[in-house]
Amino acid sequence: MQNAIVLNRMYVGNYLMSNLGHEIINLYQADNGNHYLYLNSTGDFVQTHQNKVGYMLMVKYHCAGEVEVIALATELEDVYSADQKFNAKNNDINADILARQKEYASTEGGISYGGVSVFEIFRDFQQQSVFVTYKARKILIPKTGKRIFIRFRNPAQSQFPQHDESALIVTLEGYQQAKASLKQYIYPDGTYKGDLAKDHIEEKKRDYTKIFETLIADSAIWEEYSVPVSKEGLNEISQRNVSLFDICQIQNDENKFSNALAYFMTRPEYFTLWKGFFINYGIELTEKFTVSREEASKIEDTGVDPKEYPSGGRIDLNNSIIVIENKIKSDINSIEEDGEGKQLVRYYNYSKWRTSLHGCTDYGKTPYFIILTPNYNPPVIDDDQMKSVYKVITYGDLYGYLSVHKEMFEHDNNFLAFFEAMHRHTHENVNDYLYFEMQDKFFRIIKEVSENFEKSR
Repeated sequence: MQNAIVLNRMYVGNYLMSNLGHEIINLYQADNGNHYLYLNSTGDFVQTHQNKVGYMLMVKYHCAGEVEVIALATELEDVYSADQKFNAKNNDINADILARQKEYASTEGGISYGGVSVFEIFRDFQQQSVFVTYKARKILIPKTGKRIFIRFRNPAQSQFPQHDESALIVTLEGYQQAKASLKQYIYPDGTYKGDLAKDHIEEKKRDYTKIFETLIADSAIWEEYSVPVSKEGLNEISQRNVSLFDICQIQNDENKFSNALAYFMTRPEYFTLWKGFFINYGIELTEKFTVSREEASKIEDTGVDPKEYPSGGRIDLNNSIIVIENKIKSDINSIEEDGEGKQLVRYYNYSKWRTSLHGCTDYGKTPYFIILTPNYNPPVIDDDQMKSVYKVITYGDLYGYLSVHKEMFEHDNNFLAFFEAMHRHTHENVNDYLYFEMQDKFFRIIKEVSENFEKSR
């Protein structure tokens, strides 16, 4: 009986930055109406699990010791040859596996998405010879507004983030979160042949029962999900042009993103745009303002009491009264001492010194302090004073504002590219934007292959 559960961790790793993750097929219905699944990370499973796995919980990393469940696949059927692993030293084995995969696809009437074969879609993405791992009877997703989390027994995790009261949290007693593997098996008897982790067997048995009864067997929390690759979707994705931000993969580069932000803030034709944005936060721009990038924050007045104005390092200083600390990937959650004191405190003291030095005439009124951050990386400021000083603005806030004022810059291809590049930083979770970009690549490849085929006819 196929009743084991596999947790399939999706949208993970630097591989996705320049490649197409094969797991994108898991949430799309094939053209023949069936659902096929890819098991990370290489599509295969060892023979120990052959004809034993009946359910897949598709999960994404949420925090250490916790994953979020994004979908459930039921009544899995093994795709033959998925129990064979790619062999870098034997091309005959790989060719045989691929031939068997194609033979299986043929018995299914072909496996394609948007009219393009799964083998053609992933042909150039360093795939192994396994393209399809399972066939599923149904794909279910949590009902609208429902979030589901699984917490592992993890001694290193002393505190988990708080969730909305409506969230469903399943806490495991026996299983620890897999450190490296992107797949994790949960069996009714707590273990399986070949499993080296024989500890906490009774707790693991209870874990299986808890997952099955709380998640898999509870139809009230799920809704069926069958979404094919549509022509409308392909046309929509093709309307977004690929820019140098995409090609050079600089969306995560804080300095380059800050350079772009500073550039567009200095353009006189966009003064009204930025003025409208900042007024939402109680900040009023004047016509005469300058933008300075990475201004030195060293206080060079030897008469200044260093205890009152500790200094050093560099600062993102815009308009000399608006200090914007742009944080994309670097960690502000654990703000470290970096030479001359904590960043946020040092920036505050430096700006206070600058305004006091000039008598608040050349540099306007009291400085304003902003942390611009992705939605998935909200800052936790330990210093109570800095909590009251810094306003946290997310890229979601900025993107939302620019979205309703798009007519002011859509003629400017550079600004438009910057606007579109910041979209990835509006997601609540890193995995969400990885999925967004994966879907983008998936649709573009399908459209490109289809168009090339039409041209060759």
